[in-house]
Amino acid sequence: MTTTNDHPAGPELIKRAVNLQPLLRKRLADSEIKRRQSDEVIEALTAAGFFRLNKPTRYGGYQIELRTVVEITEKLAEADGSAAWLVGIASAGAWAVNRGTQRLCEEIFADPDATIAGSGMLCPARREQGGLRLAGRWGYASGSPHARWAALGAAVADGDPDEPPAAYYCLVPTAQLQLEDTWHTVGMRGTGSNTYVATDLFVPDYRLVAVTDLAEATVGDAPTDRLPFAPVAVLVLMGTLLGLGHAALKLVIDQAPLKSMHHTPFARQSDSVGVQVQVAQAALMLQTAQLHTYRVADELDRVTRGGSELTYRDRAQGRAQFGYAAQQVLGAIQILLNVHGAAAFAGDSLMHQYWRDANTAARHAALNVFLGYEVFGKALLEVPERISTMV
Repeated sequence: MTTTNDHPAGPELIKRAVNLQPLLRKRLADSEIKRRQSDEVIEALTAAGFFRLNKPTRYGGYQIELRTVVEITEKLAEADGSAAWLVGIASAGAWAVNRGTQRLCEEIFADPDATIAGSGMLCPARREQGGLRLAGRWGYASGSPHARWAALGAAVADGDPDEPPAAYYCLVPTAQLQLEDTWHTVGMRGTGSNTYVATDLFVPDYRLVAVTDLAEATVGDAPTDRLPFAPVAVLVLMGTLLGLGHAALKLVIDQAPLKSMHHTPFARQSDSVGVQVQVAQAALMLQTAQLHTYRVADELDRVTRGGSELTYRDRAQGRAQFGYAAQQVLGAIQILLNVHGAAAFAGDSLMHQYWRDANTAARHAALNVFLGYEVFGKALLEVPERISTMV
């Protein structure tokens, strides 16, 4: 078991994220071309301690406030949305592993910097003595090129035929899996969200985490025991979107005094009232997204500090707020793209990078805005139907 006395406070970790921005900007084009993060970036994120977030302090991890995790990824995303996404996803994976057996925690957290790439896709599995036998394909595994562990969804139909199959996350060393290069996208290319493949893989019982154990809070002393997994898993995605929005706003503000407006008397965009209004509108939309995200983060942190439990209605509202905030970011970036003009699509412009990355990230299933609205609406109207497990 590896331990360390180094446990930086939140402001120090946020400062480290800011300090990494020059490197992330420098290697951004490389991650785009290779569709994965460079070894240099992964090493820098590791050295900063960002793959220790939400891991137990007794193993050298950093159990910090969820608001701080959002702020860290927000700062990273101002330079590279894909790098920020990997940090957020890794923190969610660590949170889930905390709900596993002590043996599992000791095995995975023995190296506090080890990364976990997960896939929520459920593939059929069969139960054998001492564990599960898996075969299948698990796509969208963000961070898979560098991960040492994979969390693979498995569904086991071994009970009442009228009941849904039991679902598990199976923690597997990536050395036991094949990795197919399937991540060919227009945005978030640097996440390396490829596909794991297994044809005949045995996973022992102690490496299984039942999805039902993650769905609700449990009785325990650790902060991770006091919250269901879903709100945490969705929250950590939002920092990336906020950071991309801030980066787009800064780019337009910096360039507006330097760009003219064709077919008008304005030698500078910043002199145009139309531009001024649009920039203000975009800034307020981003602030709205941030306020909603931070409000949910602060509420979750209150619970982890021993506050009252979240009701289902609280969780439903949070799910809707995440989708709403994501749409506010997309709307702001669209306005800023229009202000920046056709130059946004020049090969060397960062604007289309922010636009592509944000539009890809916001299509994560957990950020489906209309599904979030329906979940919240049913809760408000006391309709008992549950239509999503990510609440």
